Amino acid sequence: MEIQNNSWNIRQYHRSIQNNKILFDYPIQRADGQWNSLQRSLLIHSIAQGYPIPPVFFLGEDGVIYTEKNGEHKEEIVKLRKVIDGKQRLTNISNFLSNGYSLDKATPEVFIEGEKFLLAGKSFDELDQEVQDAITGRTLSCYTIDSNTTTDEEIEDLFFRMNNGAPLSTQQKTKALIGTKWAEIMNELGEHPLVHNLSAFSKSQIATDAHLTALMQTMMMLDGGFDYKNVSQAQISEYGKTFKDDTEHKMELVEQVKQAMDYLLEVLDKKERLMLRKVHFPMTLITAKTAVDKKVDVESFYNWMQYFKKIIDPKEQINIEELEVPTQYLEYCGKGTTDRKKADGRMHEMINHLREYLEYEKQA
Repeated sequence: MEIQNNSWNIRQYHRSIQNNKILFDYPIQRADGQWNSLQRSLLIHSIAQGYPIPPVFFLGEDGVIYTEKNGEHKEEIVKLRKVIDGKQRLTNISNFLSNGYSLDKATPEVFIEGEKFLLAGKSFDELDQEVQDAITGRTLSCYTIDSNTTTDEEIEDLFFRMNNGAPLSTQQKTKALIGTKWAEIMNELGEHPLVHNLSAFSKSQIATDAHLTALMQTMMMLDGGFDYKNVSQAQISEYGKTFKDDTEHKMELVEQVKQAMDYLLEVLDKKERLMLRKVHFPMTLITAKTAVDKKVDVESFYNWMQYFKKIIDPKEQINIEELEVPTQYLEYCGKGTTDRKKADGRMHEMINHLREYLEYEKQA
């Protein structure tokens, strides 16, 4: 593994990001928006004040960028750098230099050559010139790993080690465990319109990859070849370790999950805040897969969903014993929902209720 060490100033980082020479699309990286207002503001303060900043790690490879000058399109072969570690730092720095946000009101003053300057509430252009110069002129170390001298497995191991003591969630560490290629596949699955437009996942949940965890839980429960003890994040991470050695079967599961999500896109016409909450999301996908397999038309499935929602919605307070098609689904909710018995119970109860409802409708 060949590694080059450099020091660039903030202005150079920002220019390279704007020119697409620094890229943030490495599959095992976290999504944007991990830091709150004060966290990103303290980073800017630390840069201006001269406090130590951890180095950035890149994977370097030759690539082509396209530029336009005087109406002429040109191709330029350059060294592209994909961020392995340091994405939150660089995106927040570059966004600030582009006046993308103002510093938090709790940001401390900065002292430059004995003079005090205020930062709180200011965008980059509103800062005093001395502070702007201190920020853009500050150098940060970076390490660039030559992609021709390393393997995906080595990069995944390096990423895992660098973040093992950092505030990465277990969900995000799972990306390193499943490997680069699988992280890319799962990221693509996680971009499905059902997740972003119709599900009940919040922005913070998506930022911490909770939606990917729910998709992997769905696959795990459908798998049949993995004896899971529960559906906790730790167990799903263990399941992630099997991806590299079971590629064909896992790809079949990805396709099944995608088919279920495509089906639900036809069923739903607006955001589903109950059935597509994190706790119910895998069960709903698995039930939708059952509907696909049984060739249940979307209108019948929609009608079933409305019926089932009234049963599990705590606001409805329906007497289950009086229903034409009852279910014990709620017995498997509440405390300890990650327990396998409860997770499997929810899955079987939802699937069985769909079957019983369709039979009832047929006879009605």
